[in-house]
Amino acid sequence: MKEEYSHKDFTIPSLDTDAIDRSFQFQKYIDQLKNHDHEIYWIEACSALTPIMKIKDNRSGNVKDVISFVSNDYLGMSQRKETIQAGIDALYKYGTGVCAAPIIGGYLDIHKELENKIAQFTGQEDALLFSSGFGTNVGTLNALLGKNDLALVDTGVHSSVLDGLRGTNVKYIGHNDLDYLDFCLGKVRGNYKTIVVIVDGVYSQDGDLGLIPEINIICKKHKVILLVDDAHGIGVFGNNGRGIAEHYNILGEIDIITGTLSKSFGSVGGFAAGSKQMIQYLRYYANTTVFSASIIPQVTCSVLKALEIINAEPQVRNKLWDNVNYLRKRLQEEGFSTGQSESPIFPILIRDDYKVKEVTRLLLEDNIYTIGIVYPAVRSKDARIRISVTTSHEISQLDKLVSSLCKINERLSFK
Repeated sequence: MKEEYSHKDFTIPSLDTDAIDRSFQFQKYIDQLKNHDHEIYWIEACSALTPIMKIKDNRSGNVKDVISFVSNDYLGMSQRKETIQAGIDALYKYGTGVCAAPIIGGYLDIHKELENKIAQFTGQEDALLFSSGFGTNVGTLNALLGKNDLALVDTGVHSSVLDGLRGTNVKYIGHNDLDYLDFCLGKVRGNYKTIVVIVDGVYSQDGDLGLIPEINIICKKHKVILLVDDAHGIGVFGNNGRGIAEHYNILGEIDIITGTLSKSFGSVGGFAAGSKQMIQYLRYYANTTVFSASIIPQVTCSVLKALEIINAEPQVRNKLWDNVNYLRKRLQEEGFSTGQSESPIFPILIRDDYKVKEVTRLLLEDNIYTIGIVYPAVRSKDARIRISVTTSHEISQLDKLVSSLCKINERLSFK
């Protein structure tokens, strides 16, 4: 079925109206979602985002149990009794918030401890905490790049990277296109003060890996900075969970690694890790931490405990990979397309925005909660269901997902 409106129709460039009128016009899109029973976003959760969770049905208002594949809590750290207790202890010792930016009094001893341990874990000299993963990329890139500089950016990077580049020059490189990257760097060398190549360790929509060793060699050849956003790699990849650099055996060789605390660490916040000089510079110039209150004590201590568990209990990560490999095998056996995914992120490619919303709706009717990814997050021809697998999922839940997808495919034919 063709939809009359899309998300794109109500963005700033699309409507020649002011913000108030645009917000009223947007109601047309919301009404369309309601008419098609496609209110699959902004669903209200009534429990923790565990594999079995409670959500409120947008139409009936009833609360129901669903099998959830929407959380990036890959190692289940948000629900570990140890991480919860560490957070409780921090609340009693430090209170509910720091209520000051780190540069002007809000820098606690536990912040410093966590920065040191993240630096060691990622193979870098030093690290800096941010109150959000999104703000990590924005603040880091705002500090490093201006009007006389250039960012060469893989087309699959996160939106936070793009927001951090609004004040500089940007050139896009094809996804993992090594030849074009090498060619571009040869052409632009000498034309800018600072050049930064920005890629992901694990790409958040396709679940595939960046070609980091090869990209790193090219960056070294042209003497430019490499920034790797390893939000989805830290805790998951490498023999010890130290991320994509460990996976490729190049720990300590990447100029800057950014990441989040909201995935494998089970909390919220972010970090940048690099040389002592680079991190020292960011402490004074990364605006999203200089002018933002520090991450709260509970988060800090819960993440410290999560990091301790990751180091001490490799079986948690092994269980995750058992689940990932099992689901990949089952989906492939049934003929579903998951692209080039090599991670716990599974894109079930459907390639039609309307069908994605229909599949998401029908999965919800079958008590399975997934995320439909459509334009503008991806191109319409790349529309998909996005599945996140965690160590906390049971095999029976993975089987239920595959069974439900097969049943829906008989109705909609999207394989």
